[in-house]
Amino acid sequence: MSRHARDLALLAALALLLRLPLLLLLHGAPFDMESYARAAACGGPGLYASPALDGRYPYLPLWWLLLRAASALGGACGGDPGLWLRLPAVAGDLAVSVLACIMAGRGAAGEAGGWNRRAGLAAGLAWALNPLAALLSAGHGQFDGLALALLLGAALCLQAPRRQGAAGWAALCFAGAVALKTWPLALLPVFLAGLETARTRWRFALAALGAPLLLLAPWLWTDGAAAVASHLAYSGANALGLSAALKAAFFVAGAPAAWILADRCYRALALALLASAFVCALLGRRRLSLPRSLPFAALTMVLLAPGLSPQYLLWAPALALAVSPALAWRLSLAALPLAALFYALFMPGVLAGAAAWAPPQPGTALILGFAAANLAWWCWTALEWRRLAPFGAATGDGPEPKGSAA
Repeated sequence: MSRHARDLALLAALALLLRLPLLLLLHGAPFDMESYARAAACGGPGLYASPALDGRYPYLPLWWLLLRAASALGGACGGDPGLWLRLPAVAGDLAVSVLACIMAGRGAAGEAGGWNRRAGLAAGLAWALNPLAALLSAGHGQFDGLALALLLGAALCLQAPRRQGAAGWAALCFAGAVALKTWPLALLPVFLAGLETARTRWRFALAALGAPLLLLAPWLWTDGAAAVASHLAYSGANALGLSAALKAAFFVAGAPAAWILADRCYRALALALLASAFVCALLGRRRLSLPRSLPFAALTMVLLAPGLSPQYLLWAPALALAVSPALAWRLSLAALPLAALFYALFMPGVLAGAAAWAPPQPGTALILGFAAANLAWWCWTALEWRRLAPFGAATGDGPEPKGSAA
């Protein structure tokens, strides 16, 4: 086995070692584990039309296929079903560690090619040993690591554009990420702006959007377009971030109706801005450095997201790994107290398993206190966002220049 292969195997082993106790001792978020089990029990038709899955499956069908496989494996091997249903999420973390190592090692080597072992290991270890990533995958059971691994895989393919079929493989990886979760669509403009020609951009966009739609087509036929649309309309809870802080302020002020109106207007504005970015990237001529732009786009996404659930705290750190492991650590460690506080107050089973305490009764002090924590994290993240220099030369996929924030 080569030293390169040994490094990757070590990263995967360390990532699994950190997450294994959480897999064995905890049972995941009860609502999510129940939702996964119901989806895995579904034979196919009814995934979007069944009342048993109403409000429980806001994803495209690829996640259902993985849940079916994990459930079948658990049925054959026995043990806690929740452990098996969390395994795909842990596998995603292992993949992120390995891909970040490869991407950072190649990027730091520069145009000369080869491999920068130190840069690669720094990036891989920043995820393999990341407590926030371990908590959200092995503890909670959220599978964002899978989508993030596919996004890193797409970026890695585009890091070597001269290889035959690189753009096609990148589009396939991106389509896989979208087929798991719809949030990667917010990063599509950045990927398009990293491509050389208008023709390549159009082909990438068609593949990235068309493949998930083809996968969804059987359910459009069996369950009906209205049933599918009602499930996929879910866009994240106002649990964390600026939107959560604003929601708390509206509710404490006794104006929930005003909040609902403001939230709808803001979501419409966010979609309009995303559509504008997509059109500009598709028709524009300026290329961006993809590795440097991805963390900026991910931070923009979490700063402006109308609804942010805990798992989306992972996106910016993961996409920063290849450029700056130090930035990934800062973002992760800043978000960890907020995530832990969220679980302690609202989902204690994620932290304590069977020994979980009863969630406290919501009151004005608790609502405002958590809103203050949300606002503090948002301000910290906004400072990191301001320090980024995302729009370097398209060929500058190596380390950040001196004096950069990363």
